[in-house]
Amino acid sequence: MEVIKKELPETEYYKNETLKHQIILHHTVASNFNSTYTWWQQDGIHVATAYIIDKDGTIYEMFNPKYWSYHLGKGTTTRNNKAAIGIELVNEGPLWKKNGKYYWWNGTAKYNRGVYNFNSWWRGHKYFAAYEDAQLDSLVELLKDLTAKFNIKKKVIKSYGYDHDLLYKNCILSHHNVRRDKTDISVALDLDLLDRRLNENVGYIQNTLNKIRNTIWD
Repeated sequence: MEVIKKELPETEYYKNETLKHQIILHHTVASNFNSTYTWWQQDGIHVATAYIIDKDGTIYEMFNPKYWSYHLGKGTTTRNNKAAIGIELVNEGPLWKKNGKYYWWNGTAKYNRGVYNFNSWWRGHKYFAAYEDAQLDSLVELLKDLTAKFNIKKKVIKSYGYDHDLLYKNCILSHHNVRRDKTDISVALDLDLLDRRLNENVGYIQNTLNKIRNTIWD
């Protein structure tokens, strides 16, 4: 797994090492890595994530994940921000459909990539920008690495609902799980598939151990 380091200035994160017990997934509401990186370099409000995964699967490290920033938003407690590693996927987020065409950024910017039609309403929207397969591949590898390094359970919260108590669990969750006003990660990402991909080796090992046990007892 290749990770490109693009360290942000210390106006965007706190260089204090904190204990981690979870990973929180976000998306950028942007069309490319550079726009988010440029914005974060200059806003000076200590709101960022440790990683951004671009649409082609490239993983960028914004700061060492042992440090922290207000990636959950400054309306949440400092303790919760300190305890979680944030990962952003480059993605435009919710889409608006007008005259057969799709728009993002509150319906003002044209969108010409893959569209996920939820066929129902979720957080006020039916259409969402699709995540790229390359992003999912890189996300799985990054999660495997971080869960091992920080002793975080490889347990993906597969619900697209709100549950504030998840902030205190050892797990992998989405921003939408703990903020009613957020649509990241959106329903366009199959969280059940993410969980299976992340734990596929665990299942293989468990099945192998079961076969060995059965052979011994037989």
